[in-house]
Amino acid sequence: MISVIIPILNEAKILEKTLTHLQPQLENHELIIVDGGSTDESVQIAEKYGKVIFSERGRAKQLNAGAAAAKGDILVFLHADVQLESGAFKAVESTLSSGYVGGGFLQKIDGKSLLYRIIEITANMRGKYLKVFYGDSGIYVRRDDFQHIDGFPDVPIMEEMGFSKALRKLGKTKMIKPRIHISARRWKKNGIVRTTTKNWFITFLYFMGFSLERIAELYRDIR
Repeated sequence: MISVIIPILNEAKILEKTLTHLQPQLENHELIIVDGGSTDESVQIAEKYGKVIFSERGRAKQLNAGAAAAKGDILVFLHADVQLESGAFKAVESTLSSGYVGGGFLQKIDGKSLLYRIIEITANMRGKYLKVFYGDSGIYVRRDDFQHIDGFPDVPIMEEMGFSKALRKLGKTKMIKPRIHISARRWKKNGIVRTTTKNWFITFLYFMGFSLERIAELYRDIR
């Protein structure tokens, strides 16, 4: 069984669409939605589709809480604004059975701009060659391996970076199809160039060794 884990915080505007699309693909798999203190209708929406648990606010805390409550042998972590193409879970099972320890899905941003295609290519190359998986690509891993590397590091930002580093030490990782479709809402809200530049700048600071606390403060300031 696969346990699908989605952290949420005030996602009522898009959550119904996401979970409605996901529902037919779940079959006998498990869906866990982890709320970090929503004040909108997110919890009421989530309760119609899966098991809702509560944790402290913070993506790493929420992801780890979801994993702790999961019953599945495989964990798939998704954001609240993504949709998986049909057959994604079968591809996860097949990939892990082939000897890979985990990875993410090839991206498709739901927008027509050429800039989105460039962002997709760079994100897919990051996962394929650098073996770094961000949450918007989805992350899949066996539960035993997740526990072996102690889950996501409890840090204020960039928790996927530390997780990816630990995961690739265990063995081979892979970006797979079917693709994951990502809502373009963040880029539409703040502008494609501005949002992408901000994300790349934050990543640059991480690799330059800036403290995660300082990066998190800066991220909040420039959002």
